[in-house]
Amino acid sequence: MPVLTLALSDIPEGVPHQPGDAPVILIREGREVTALGHLCPHLNLPLKKGVVRDGTLICAFHHACFSARTGRQTQPPGHGDLSRYDATVDGETVTVTLPDDAASHAAPDHATEGVDPTRVVIAGAGAAAEACAHGLREDGFEGAIAMISPEARAPYDRTMLSKAVLTGAKNAADLTLTDAAALAARDIVLIPGRVVVIEPGRVTLEGGGIHAFDHLLVAPGGTPNVPDLPGIDLGGIHTLRDADHATAIAEAAGSARRAVLVGGGFIGMEGALSLAKRGLEVTVILREEVPLARVLGDRVGRAIWAEHEDAGVRFVTGASVEGFDGDGQVEGVRIEGGDAVPADLVILATGVRPATDGIDGLPTERDGGVAVAADLSVPGLDGVHVAGDCARVPTPFGPARIEHWRVAQQHGRAAARAIRGHAPEIDIPFFWTALARQYRYVGHATEWDEIRFDGDPSGPFLARYITDGRVMAALAAGRDADLAALHLEMVAAGGPLPA
Repeated sequence: MPVLTLALSDIPEGVPHQPGDAPVILIREGREVTALGHLCPHLNLPLKKGVVRDGTLICAFHHACFSARTGRQTQPPGHGDLSRYDATVDGETVTVTLPDDAASHAAPDHATEGVDPTRVVIAGAGAAAEACAHGLREDGFEGAIAMISPEARAPYDRTMLSKAVLTGAKNAADLTLTDAAALAARDIVLIPGRVVVIEPGRVTLEGGGIHAFDHLLVAPGGTPNVPDLPGIDLGGIHTLRDADHATAIAEAAGSARRAVLVGGGFIGMEGALSLAKRGLEVTVILREEVPLARVLGDRVGRAIWAEHEDAGVRFVTGASVEGFDGDGQVEGVRIEGGDAVPADLVILATGVRPATDGIDGLPTERDGGVAVAADLSVPGLDGVHVAGDCARVPTPFGPARIEHWRVAQQHGRAAARAIRGHAPEIDIPFFWTALARQYRYVGHATEWDEIRFDGDPSGPFLARYITDGRVMAALAAGRDADLAALHLEMVAAGGPLPA
């Protein structure tokens, strides 16, 4: 067994310390030292860049959280506890013993189906669904779990569709998170289908199958918005929401020359860069004057715009699409009051709506979302919870319906806690986007009085979005540790921070 020996004084307090290239991080509190696996289970990124506060270790990259004392994962993304190794302090000497085959992390212990007659049905197989199923089993639930998958596919990493799949670096099969063997080991039954009716104690699937439940989680995700425009049915026009969509676009990109993305949100901007990396001529058409300004502010939006132009992406801003030209196959995108933009590949990045339109029995709002309580339960529907893109949830930042993968995972964990009778926890929203560089965002702000910058957006910076003297959200690029520390401050405060 490898043994590390070092001086206690060589281990800084309150930060994860990796001695040399040893596969371990050490966390010191006074004379106590904890030795944990050095890689985050999400994407195997180094935890030595993370932040420690109040007994929590947070990964600086995508903000997975762990107990700094036990290595247990407490917040997504990813799924796995950090391995903990023997560490002893004798005088001023620290000794760490590592197994020969030390793995940085391992799947948590879990229950399987037993004699408990309780039935849980999960409508969906995305981030929220997977997190709920794992959360139930890891909390000792021994009832039945049925996961109904509209894609007839095991849970996979949807965040990679607009990036690695479009560039050709990965295919859809590479993205599976919990494969058939892992589902079987946990007695999670995957059922191809789509829930179309919810009634007390049972759901009906498209085609007529019926499944009884004691608890139901509705997490169907979102459906791409498709504008009703002339030529919309031409070949070569795609939406990007699921693995089949991404695979079709990646295959089409192999022979395409000119791509147009309609919409300048995160998916549109990520997709534009991915296709530009493949050598295509890429144009983004958007209604707004500055991409992402509505979400991140004008100054940040202009910096992202410039980064895309440096990568060869062209923009047509302040424009409305009035139709698509072509004879069977798209050849151009017509702009209202202007010329057509040539294209042999078009991606409609025009947002999504909650995939609740075809489900009878849910009390939906005008946008298709469902207002839920803090534990994600639906008022008036006994045993029913809603999570992910469809759920409008009371948060410390106000009621919010947030369409992001990590938030959906948080929802799934929260639903599992509620089903098991545990009190809700405070979850701080967080998301990231991989553009020309990594941008990370914590909190939630739909409007603001001011944006206070530490650094210029053309380089490393951290921006705070302030309303009524409170920091409602923060965005950073190149300041990962600072943003992670701010995230943990929000956790400690239970929400927004004083400006």
